[in-house]
Amino acid sequence: MIRGPISVVIVGVVMLAGLAVVVKGPQAVTRYLPDRLATMLDGGRIGTFDSAVKGAGDKASDYLQDGTDGLTVHGPIAAMAGNRPVFITDVLSGHTTQVAGDIPAEITMIRPISGCHLTPPLAGTAVGHVTASSTGLMLPLLTYNDQDLAAAVQGLVNSYRDSGSDRVAPPAALAFEAYDVAVTETRAPVYLVLESGPGNRIWNIHLAPGARVERAVLLGGTHVGVANLDPVVPVEVLPGAALAECGIAPSYPLNPGHRFFEVLKSGTGADKAESEAKYAVMQDRVAAYDTWFRDSFGVLADETRAGFDGGAVSVVGPQPGDAEPKAVYARIQGSRIRMTQDRYFEIMGQAAEGEDFAGRVRAIARSFAFGDLKTLRQGVGF
Repeated sequence: MIRGPISVVIVGVVMLAGLAVVVKGPQAVTRYLPDRLATMLDGGRIGTFDSAVKGAGDKASDYLQDGTDGLTVHGPIAAMAGNRPVFITDVLSGHTTQVAGDIPAEITMIRPISGCHLTPPLAGTAVGHVTASSTGLMLPLLTYNDQDLAAAVQGLVNSYRDSGSDRVAPPAALAFEAYDVAVTETRAPVYLVLESGPGNRIWNIHLAPGARVERAVLLGGTHVGVANLDPVVPVEVLPGAALAECGIAPSYPLNPGHRFFEVLKSGTGADKAESEAKYAVMQDRVAAYDTWFRDSFGVLADETRAGFDGGAVSVVGPQPGDAEPKAVYARIQGSRIRMTQDRYFEIMGQAAEGEDFAGRVRAIARSFAFGDLKTLRQGVGF
């Protein structure tokens, strides 16, 4: 008697999952699936169901959209140097997007460097340059400060006065996202330049047999770290705020399909002149960053970068041949991580009672409410 309703629910779930794949790519679905099934889907080129896929989906380039907002991933592909697409399964074995429960075995705090000068690569070193946007692959790791707590306390007070609910959830911006870097270069030691935008990032390094990392430089981001890197490898950090203080602004040419070119093409008169002036400024910033990057690392930023909008995997090195080994996926679960942290650091589910984010927020709120949140609903000042 209930077979019909259950069938309707199943169909609805499938339709929603399909919509999520179209809008956000396969990771929108696979990150919530069991590892075995998720890995099958990640590597199984399910992007053939994506309306944005070009052609038959047989080539990695079929899953890369030259869109109005940038080069966007719509399937199981990784970025190589020069932003060339490659199937993840062709460069990285065992890849999975299941990281929400991954807890490292060891965490070491590192500090950003003083000043603006980074250690340059040694002669004969291969420079690998990775750029990352948001991946949505959230780890159970948080870092925050008193300002974050104060904002959450205000939110709790507002919510409690409105509905009586004292539920507190850490803002997503406080969590670390994972980004995978497959190192397939084995002919020379690799100098990694890992560059991210705002937010907290853990770079997860996966090495092919014989690959060696000389040094890792972490550029940008709010708080950043690196996982599965040999502890003897030096790590230098220049976060986003420090980059700005040094006058360094990461900038890259717009992709051909970007909406700005439509503005340039369709504009007239004063609007066109203003757009052309803005474009000239963009070009100057790109040239300035390329110059700084070349002076710092010996290569040009745009020619070497590997990273798409919405992508989660980049490759440093060549695509392995049929007889050559791929990089081997290393989980963050049980790994060693070196990272920067804010005043408070938390592994979700492992903090002592009252010392997690929610507990700290409630404790502060109670102190303002004379020990009882109920007084907040009686108009006590806050």
